[in-house]
Order: sequence, then C-alpha cells, then structure tokens
Amino acid sequence: MSMSKSEQELLVRRLKGRLEEKKALDMVIIDLRERASFTDFFLVATGTSQTHVAALAEEADRFFHEQKLRVLSIAGLPEATWVLVDGGDVVVHLFQQEARGFYDLERLWAPPPPVNRRIEEELTEKPEKVKKKIKPPKPPKPAQSERRGKVKEEKAAKPKRAQSKSVKSKKL
Repeated sequence: MSMSKSEQELLVRRLKGRLEEKKALDMVIIDLRERASFTDFFLVATGTSQTHVAALAEEADRFFHEQKLRVLSIAGLPEATWVLVDGGDVVVHLFQQEARGFYDLERLWAPPPPVNRRIEEELTEKPEKVKKKIKPPKPPKPAQSERRGKVKEEKAAKPKRAQSKSVKSKKL
C-alpha cells in the first residue's frame, strides 16, 4: 500500500505518540525520504531496561498491525539491547541507553551540513574566473644533496683569507 507524504508523516507521528504512552525516552524521527531507498523514516527511541525495550517493540508491532501494515521483520529479541522493527516505510530502532550511545544512529544518519556559501558561489562561477583565482604552484625546493653541492661550489669560488698574524708560521 502506497501512502502520500502527509500520510507517512501522520503515521510516524502517531507511532511516536503511542510509544510515548509506553514511556519511551529521547524519541527522534529521522526523515530519510531524500537519502535512502529502503525506508522513509527512522523512529529512534530508548527504553530503560531489556524488558522495557521488548515491550516497546511489541507495542510498535501492534501499532503496525492495527494500521493494517505488514511488519517485515523484528530483530534483536530476546536480548533487547537494540531491537529493530521494520515496518517498511517506517523502521523503529529501540535501544537500551548504552547501545544507543554506542551506535549513535542520529549522528550517522543526520543530514549533511549546508555547503559554505562562499564555496557554493565558487562552484557556480565560470571556469575562467576560477582559473584566475588559482595560483600556479611554487617550484620545488632543491633536494638536500643538491643544496650541499651548491654550497661546496660557492666555497670553492671564494678566495681563502690570509692567515692571521697571531698564528706563527712553521719552520721546516
């Protein structure tokens, strides 16, 4: 069954409300419609214990069935550290606190930061203007051995200084 965008949004908000009634914590809805082909929304929530997470998963399953939506799979039971309820358009991730911090799905699936306006403007400029802004690279410095050879040549070209008067000449 295909749903409109507004129907999908209503569905995920109603599911969130249902899990709030069961005392789910820190719920976040992540809209993936523009970034993923396998689902439209993640609903991420935290339970206080193994039993609580399992009860939240059962409630999500019940909700989908009441909406006449098929649950594709439920994974993570009976351990209930991280339980995934795949409702197709909405995937519910239920975590115990430590696992949620470890997997950090919100950060992983967060929308990318906006492009810096200056960079965006440069990307839209004509190539000729961009080429003018790019400075040619500096010539590479000579290798260490080349520099030593140059110093020896300079020393050889300079005349030697006269010996100091304070130094006595050796007699043979």
